[in-house]
Amino acid sequence: MLPVLHVDSAASTGNKHSKNLHGSYAIKKTPRHSYDFTKKSSLAHSSDAMMTTHEKESSFLLSTTEENNAQDDPSSLASWKDQIVRTTLYGVMNTVILVPLMISFAQIIFRDSAFRPYMSELIKLVMTSAAIHQFCFTLKSSLSFAVGQVQDAGLIFLSAMATSIVNGLEKSSGIGKVEPQRLLATTLLTLAASTALLGIALIITGKLKLASFVQYLPMPVVGGYLAFIGFYCLEAGLSMMSGQVINGIIDWPKLLNAESLILIAPGLLSGIAIFFVLSRYEHVMILPTSMASILVIFYLSLALTGTSLEQARLKGWVSPLPATSASIFDIYQMFDYHYVDTSQTMTQIPTWIAMYFVVAFSSSLDVAAIEMALGTPLDYNHELQIVGWSNLISGIAGGFTGSYIFSQTIFTLRANLQSRLVGTVVCGFELILVLCPFSIIAYVPKVFFGALQTLIAADLMVEYMWHARHKMLLQEYIVVWLTFMMTCVYDLKFGIIAGIIVAGFNFIYSYITVSTVRRVMKRSHVERDLRERELLQRTHLAIVTLELDGFLFFGSSVKIMEEVRRHVLVNASEPTVAPIMCSPAFPTNGSFLTTVFQYEPPLISMRNASTFETTDDLRTLDDHEEYNTCSQPKMYDQLAMRPVRTRFFILDFERVRGVDATAIRSCIKATKQLLAQHGILLIFASLQHDVEQLLHAHDILDDEYEVAFGSTKRVSTLAFDTLDKALEWCEDELLAEQGVIPLSEVAEIENDGRCAIQLLDTLLPKVTPKHSVKVEASKSTSDSSETDEEDQGQIKEDSVQEVNLSAILTQDIAAYYIESRHHVAGEQVYQVGSPVDGIYFIGLGKVDVFLPSKLHESMGPGFRGKRRIQRVCQGGILGVAEMMLHKRYQFTAEAKADTLLLFLSKVKFEEMKIRHPTIASRFQQAMMQTLARTVLEANIADN
Repeated sequence: MLPVLHVDSAASTGNKHSKNLHGSYAIKKTPRHSYDFTKKSSLAHSSDAMMTTHEKESSFLLSTTEENNAQDDPSSLASWKDQIVRTTLYGVMNTVILVPLMISFAQIIFRDSAFRPYMSELIKLVMTSAAIHQFCFTLKSSLSFAVGQVQDAGLIFLSAMATSIVNGLEKSSGIGKVEPQRLLATTLLTLAASTALLGIALIITGKLKLASFVQYLPMPVVGGYLAFIGFYCLEAGLSMMSGQVINGIIDWPKLLNAESLILIAPGLLSGIAIFFVLSRYEHVMILPTSMASILVIFYLSLALTGTSLEQARLKGWVSPLPATSASIFDIYQMFDYHYVDTSQTMTQIPTWIAMYFVVAFSSSLDVAAIEMALGTPLDYNHELQIVGWSNLISGIAGGFTGSYIFSQTIFTLRANLQSRLVGTVVCGFELILVLCPFSIIAYVPKVFFGALQTLIAADLMVEYMWHARHKMLLQEYIVVWLTFMMTCVYDLKFGIIAGIIVAGFNFIYSYITVSTVRRVMKRSHVERDLRERELLQRTHLAIVTLELDGFLFFGSSVKIMEEVRRHVLVNASEPTVAPIMCSPAFPTNGSFLTTVFQYEPPLISMRNASTFETTDDLRTLDDHEEYNTCSQPKMYDQLAMRPVRTRFFILDFERVRGVDATAIRSCIKATKQLLAQHGILLIFASLQHDVEQLLHAHDILDDEYEVAFGSTKRVSTLAFDTLDKALEWCEDELLAEQGVIPLSEVAEIENDGRCAIQLLDTLLPKVTPKHSVKVEASKSTSDSSETDEEDQGQIKEDSVQEVNLSAILTQDIAAYYIESRHHVAGEQVYQVGSPVDGIYFIGLGKVDVFLPSKLHESMGPGFRGKRRIQRVCQGGILGVAEMMLHKRYQFTAEAKADTLLLFLSKVKFEEMKIRHPTIASRFQQAMMQTLARTVLEANIADN
């Protein structure tokens, strides 16, 4: 997570680069997620010589297909040499950028003043660890251009461990001083062991494919932590440049003196200046040139002022020369386990746990940034294993935590260098610097490292504490700041834990405020005759359906209760029932049904009262809205839908993922009692098994109920498998209340089908042509007195009923055109894909139209089992859309009971149009009205 190149700039140019990759370079993905890019050349003997296996790709670093061809073609040899030069150059450029960064990271890890005498050796140890990481990524990574080093994500945790060990050893010594061998051995072995264990944990996480698990760490918390990394780097830079011990904000007053301000001012100004230049301009040479300029200006200043390097060291501008220059082999003598204080090691376990999550999360972010620039999906679990192996080997070698440096990886990728030579060059140069007999920091001014650490601090803090406001919600942005401030004021562990807790409360608040319940307008997939459908259209608002979503817990209970009170309509004259709060302390005498029906007399009267013929106004249960139905204009009576008193209340649990006991007690149970006192039946749909068990355990679902002729006795709740079945039951109840009792599927079916023919003639629309017999209809005086004022100017005629004798469907005509077909339950009427040969009128019984399981599942993932499209009851028509569109049957129809079908074939219908056009027009009008009614219902319903 090196802040040399911004993630945003990488993301914004990712698509462009991806286009170039797919244009001039071939991308081939192997089963081991290896990505190889081989430049296509007309001079190449074989364009298919791309190395695709991970083993082949890692076994050689310089040999490529072009190398083999170079022996035969001089121009190919020149191209190969040019590729080697470019690759080496980019390796050197990466080294120039990374080496100062590794030195700064070493000064951050060992920022405590106790480590200053050994800083030269510790820097070489960090450089060794960086070379090991780079070697591992070069050898094992699926990305040949990968750059991996000691990374900033685990940096602060390692520093916190080192500082904690120093403080613990000083306290345990009693005199405030610690033996150097004991200090170094305990610290270095603890950090190395933590790194190795981190590697093992990351490998296991990747093997178990749990990369998504570590990404559950809230991004605002990570943002606050990364901002603190910037602040930590700033403090480390200030401490190094000034020579003062800066362990927190309370130590900042130590810098308020002339000497310290003079020492830190050049580094601060240089770092801020480089940051602003990098923010405005994007070029790979800006950072190396800027850092080199600092060195040039510093040594020019020494030359112009006549100051020697030794004098600069005495004044604090350069670190002093170490007493002895230890080799890398001498450094490993510090790892003497005889001096290890295990009591200090065990206290770092909480810090290690936090480091595991942050490093894993940060590595996932690095992979995501590389993936975006690459334009090709990466396997996060595989890449996490690579990071784990790198940390394991680094820890065994006494090193420190590391991961992908995404900025330099993307930098190499954009150069179209898909050779592992880049990583080899970086690793080689780092090892050369480690083997050098002199100390680098003794010849590089402190202002150089201070400027680099100031640059890192400015980049991270501006990115996550300022620019992040455009990428997060306000409450998430506040979490970033709270995490940052808690970490600064207290410590790292407390800051991260506090950030996670605040983020958790923020999630709960956001989850509550986002509506988990909404009112929906839905109808059952049952097709009835036109008369029943018209009645249901006018009365369907008596069914209130709430669709619940997500996980119902204590926080969403209040929201659901508010929605219940807001959507339920009752008569304005009904007494207002006092709100009932259901809680664990609510007395129920062991049975909630007994408590509910203690209000039995008013309840029975309300349930037997007519729902639709009342002239009373309606109100909601929260008394916030009233509906003046009796004072509405008469023309509103002709509307398809109008507000009516609520009779049924459905809670759809199809999208509910779970319910806790608190929501059951404080919400669902109170809802049941509130509705029962108003005579409203509570219905549950699509309950999961565990939710249903909870409802039974809390005495909310009735174990026994009776249903007789459309009315329920001693029932306050019902449950159905699906919302469609619940709506179908409610619609049957509404029709029964209006006196429309559908013929049962077990009704007696006459062999000649005479009653069905009479029913069909009754259900078909009437026609009134000019030559018809007029029969006067009864008309009450009260009806004539209720004529609207706007109709008074119209001509008033006696009401008549016109009957066209030629349009009557007699038994003889029906016997010629209509074919009676009997089907038992489970027998297919027609099958999907078969030719449409006519239409079916349901005389008695019912038919289910569905999509078979095999066809439904072949539509794609997520489709399981057969899907019922609709149920057609008596008076309904089958196959209208297919017949009018001249299509084959799109679904399968199956009788669900003993059913009488009246079949009109296409041939007979065409003949009817010629011989009996008036009757044919009735059939055609019935089909058109069926389709029109379906469209109207679909427009009103929420699907």
